[in-house]
Amino acid sequence: MIAVALAAGAVACLLPAARSHQPPTFTAPLDAAPRIKPYGVDKADFKEPFAQRASTSCSASACHGGGAVGKVGSEHTTWAREAFPAETSDPHAKAYSVLFNPVSVRMGKALGIKEPHKDKRCLTCHAVDSAKEPETRDQILSEGVGCGACHGPADKWISEHTLPSWKARSNQSKWTEFGFVPTKSLVARALNCASCHVGDGDRDMNHDFIAAGHPRLAFEPARFHNQPDYRTHWTEKSDALSFEVRLWVVGQAATLRAAANLLAERAARAVKNDQITPWPEFSGYSCYACHQTIGDPELRGSQSATSRPAGVPGWDVWSNAAVNVAANSCGLAFPGVILPELREVSLPAVEELRKLMESKRAPEPAEIVKKAKAAVVELDRWLAAMQAEEERGPGVVAKGTPEKIAHRLAKNALSGDRKQLADHDWDALAANYLGTAAMYHAAGGKDGTVSAWRESLANVAKELRFPFGTNSPVKFDRLKLNPIRDNFELLYKTTSIPEGK
Repeated sequence: MIAVALAAGAVACLLPAARSHQPPTFTAPLDAAPRIKPYGVDKADFKEPFAQRASTSCSASACHGGGAVGKVGSEHTTWAREAFPAETSDPHAKAYSVLFNPVSVRMGKALGIKEPHKDKRCLTCHAVDSAKEPETRDQILSEGVGCGACHGPADKWISEHTLPSWKARSNQSKWTEFGFVPTKSLVARALNCASCHVGDGDRDMNHDFIAAGHPRLAFEPARFHNQPDYRTHWTEKSDALSFEVRLWVVGQAATLRAAANLLAERAARAVKNDQITPWPEFSGYSCYACHQTIGDPELRGSQSATSRPAGVPGWDVWSNAAVNVAANSCGLAFPGVILPELREVSLPAVEELRKLMESKRAPEPAEIVKKAKAAVVELDRWLAAMQAEEERGPGVVAKGTPEKIAHRLAKNALSGDRKQLADHDWDALAANYLGTAAMYHAAGGKDGTVSAWRESLANVAKELRFPFGTNSPVKFDRLKLNPIRDNFELLYKTTSIPEGK
């Protein structure tokens, strides 16, 4: 999906995130506080799972099927694939139907899957599989990623949520008592999205699937939310500036949390010598560390300040690259923050996990399980703190904030002396680009005060874009890295006033 986004995404919408290996300066011991977990992630804690309902149960004209696309009361109409205008859509409504297309059939043959539309590995993300209700299962499957996939099984809350008392309930109450995923919480929303768009213990789209033809999962919540052809069936309550800045910060934490959790699950299976779980799992590394043109007289690594052992790619560079910028920007995204956990966010467990994963080709899976679980605990604490700020009332993000974060991202993309890139990996550069582009969009884009960024962002996008007809950055060599460095340097200078020098 990101390949399509880079190929077609214009700078005016969201332009693409490199990586500083330096963690934030403040370090609190991991055991100093009990585990805190954000609500709305994984599964609601009920003894018996509640049944799914077909999305058509939401489509009554008096409920969410009003017929006016994009309006309150017409959420189902807006989501449904039959709705107009035809040039926009919600791709979730089409997720099941794509399992029948020629690409999916070809992938199935390569993977030994006779019918992708019946295989659990595919259905777990491409549909809502309600096996407990055989009389409605086919209908629910045919709806693709329907209402229950994002809002939770409706059996317990479908009546309750029509009552006036529902609005008086807290988001946490709706989750813990009814299993309703509170998507108004950006933390709960991003974590729920990441369960499919990154993966978890039940959803593992691995390297075998990618080799068979499945797009890699490179999730950037801010970019996904702002695709021009994505017809959203909701309206954000906060102002656009506050929403987009907070979504980018929250999205960095949620995406890395999902990646660390998935790594722990894979490593745990490897410890048990699961025959269908290879170790290490290649999809957890940077794809283009391996999938690149070779034979250049001067390797790309000479163009950056990051060195890695030969044959050892970076671990999940996509999710790691800009997370320290997000961690250091919580005070900007949540003005007036009172929680000490957000004043100085530290991620030492994440750094330990990253170093271990990048120290050798096949780190010991039992050790990775421990490190990855510690990283998840650390990220959960951060996410829970941001969620608490959301509940408290996060405040209005100040004007000039996108410029400050963009300046940090440009600095993050460059080495300390700014003569080199911090990291030459495509994923690292794309992550910093996407973050800067999100800030460009948040500040008004070409019609805002940051229009001077447009050319530099467009130049970075040009070098990152895949050549026509390919699905990887073919010939992404040092000749492409030089203009990327130069344009990040220009962005660093252009955005320097809000941060000071």
